[in-house]
Amino acid sequence: MKTVVITGASTGIGYACVEASLKAGHRVIATARKDDDLKMLADMGADAIHLELLSEESVNSAADKILALTDHHIDALFNNAGYGFQVAMEDSTWRGLNDQHTANVIGPIMFTNRLLDALKPNSRLIFNGSILGVITVAFRGPYCMSKHALEAAVDAYRLELEPRGINVHLIQPGPIEANFRNNTLTALKQTLGSKKTHLDYSNHLARLESRLNTKGTLPASSVADIYLGIVNGSHNKPRYLVTQTAKSAALFKRLLGSAFHRIAKKAEPVIKQ
Repeated sequence: MKTVVITGASTGIGYACVEASLKAGHRVIATARKDDDLKMLADMGADAIHLELLSEESVNSAADKILALTDHHIDALFNNAGYGFQVAMEDSTWRGLNDQHTANVIGPIMFTNRLLDALKPNSRLIFNGSILGVITVAFRGPYCMSKHALEAAVDAYRLELEPRGINVHLIQPGPIEANFRNNTLTALKQTLGSKKTHLDYSNHLARLESRLNTKGTLPASSVADIYLGIVNGSHNKPRYLVTQTAKSAALFKRLLGSAFHRIAKKAEPVIKQ
């Protein structure tokens, strides 16, 4: 039995990883923000801890509780929590950009640093990135920025933690079944409000509002399978692209370089044709 910590565990990828970990017989410490979600996780058999990545106080409090629960011994930490602030760069707000990077980059890094001493040799430090940390498309600029930054942070951790025997991994999902689009849509509408913009958000909004999955979408369990393989030691690569969509996009970006711009432009028109 291993002790694993999973953030953002109330829905989607995090929830699937909690389920997979418990089924595998591991001890799970799972974080969420809402009381109902914490109760649900506790009923599943996990130790549930409140964590709000936008709050330094919450990050420190959650870390203190986890260190006490684990007696300073964690076998795997999966930084999964985060959200998407998907809006055009010119329509971004100071608060929106700040919260996006705090939740997706700064918060997970500070949380990780508080728990680092509990990660022993041969432990696993895992981050949930995105194919949008490899490519950039219109109306996702702030989110892409945060995931590109996370890519750099993971590479730095890998270089700096290798002497301590801590294995660092990044999972890069493409489209996955989750509540991600609902949260993204809420943040987008709050930002735009009655604001005038000359950009055409119709395709972007239609995708977020649709109940249908985008082409190539896989269940959250597809990420949980990779995560569990990393925890159990059968998956040792530093990066794992998940979904054929993500794998194809990463390949085209690598082959085309700056010319990938033409594909991204066609995929998401920003003005009415």
